[in-house]
Amino acid sequence: MKSSLKKSLYVGLTAASMFGAAGLASTTASAKSGAYIVKTSYFKTAPESRNVAPNGDNALYTKVGTSKGARVVASKATMNKLSSSNKSSDYFRAYAIVTTNRGSVYYKIVSFDGKYRGWIYGGKNVGRFSGGLQAADTTEKADMPTVTTGYTLANPSKYTLWNNPQYTQYKASKVKGFSNTDTFTITGAETKSREGWVYYQVKDDQNPSITGWIYSSGVQAPQSQNAVKISYIDKSTGKEVGTGSVPFDKSATTANLTTGANYTSVVNGIPSGYVAYTSGAASFVNQSAAASAKSNDTVAFYVSKNSASDGAMMSIRAYTMNGDPITLTATDSTTLDAAGRNYDFQVAKGQPLSSSQVSYILDSVSLKNLTAQNGQKYTFDHADPVDGSQTQTGFVNVKAYYRAN
Repeated sequence: MKSSLKKSLYVGLTAASMFGAAGLASTTASAKSGAYIVKTSYFKTAPESRNVAPNGDNALYTKVGTSKGARVVASKATMNKLSSSNKSSDYFRAYAIVTTNRGSVYYKIVSFDGKYRGWIYGGKNVGRFSGGLQAADTTEKADMPTVTTGYTLANPSKYTLWNNPQYTQYKASKVKGFSNTDTFTITGAETKSREGWVYYQVKDDQNPSITGWIYSSGVQAPQSQNAVKISYIDKSTGKEVGTGSVPFDKSATTANLTTGANYTSVVNGIPSGYVAYTSGAASFVNQSAAASAKSNDTVAFYVSKNSASDGAMMSIRAYTMNGDPITLTATDSTTLDAAGRNYDFQVAKGQPLSSSQVSYILDSVSLKNLTAQNGQKYTFDHADPVDGSQTQTGFVNVKAYYRAN
């Protein structure tokens, strides 16, 4: 699932004048006729290490962009829109590399949904995603549920098993060979970086050779476990719009719903069309009750309608205590951008955002402590508070300040 993306990728290089019928063909050309291919390279790393996202700086072409006859597949505007997409299907996989006579590197890429395929400028260094591309981690580590055994399929007609969480890898496919009546053990958990949806890796108890990934709402815990009932309340109307439950170990007397896997379960159970009213535990009507809930208790959780006009996304940027920008690693930068787009972390339009809420977001994505690109380690100190007028536009820039260790 989540791959450790390196600053550069190991590739094999071969000089070539012809590259066959697979789109790499090159013929003798003069400088006047445009750029032409002088070298091709081959990836020798795992496919998941070549997941990328456009950054909007360059368009996608049918062939090397500066070569004669190249046509636009997707404009810069389209690629810019895809760069900020909240859909995993809009990620890309890089699978071919060429260098032109002008020293420019181009990558051939395909979107995970197969809609876009073509060549894009990738900078001047083979194997380093630059130019119009950036490396992408399509998933992040998620908390495991307290209960991991005895799960059954909740809605087999809607949710099934995949060899990777759907659309987090190119050509992710469905897993077959299990029965809808089988029980499963959860062995892993990942969050889709863009959507914020949690997927569980499960193993079939009746057929241990069968393993796959399923959306967390697609499985249900054994009914013999303790459980807290969740009442989802529309903040604007005060009416209940849905219910859910969070199971916890039968040996425990209480469960803390405000953090970790339990909180993830609460968010995953939010009714379709709604999002958490505000960031973190602040959405619970009674945070104290939610932190020590007993089996069969009913805990209320505020939600708001999920539409472009309801929530405000954020762009969180890291700064030193002196106000200098911190250059993050590609992985941390992607994670922070995804957190700002995550529906769970959006604030309702016109609502303030406090430093403690930013702290919660950073803690949730494991970025309260980070290592900058230059190797310097930092610890989160505080964030500039944001008032309601700033979130009213639906997007807000947030400054998070870090102390050097």
